Amino acid sequence: MPTNCQSCRRPAIEPLLNYRKGSSVVVNEALLQCDVCERYACADCLQVYDIFSGYDFLCHECARSFEPPPPGTRDH
Repeated sequence: MPTNCQSCRRPAIEPLLNYRKGSSVVVNEALLQCDVCERYACADCLQVYDIFSGYDFLCHECARSFEPPPPGTRDH
C-alpha cells in the first residue's frame, strides 16, 4: 500500500486521512482506494459517497465523470 497520495503525491499523515462523507467524517488509518481508478488518495483528493453501498470511495477526478454534462452541451 502506498504511503503517498497517488493524486497529489503528499504523504499520508493524519489530517489527510480524515475523509468526508457528506457532513460527517470517516477516519481511516491508511489511504483509501478509489473504487473506479484504484489509485490510493488522501482526503483532499477522495471523498466517501453513498451511491451503492453507503461507503463508496471516489477520487474527485472520477467523481466528475458521474456529473451531468454542463448546460448547453450535448449528451453523448
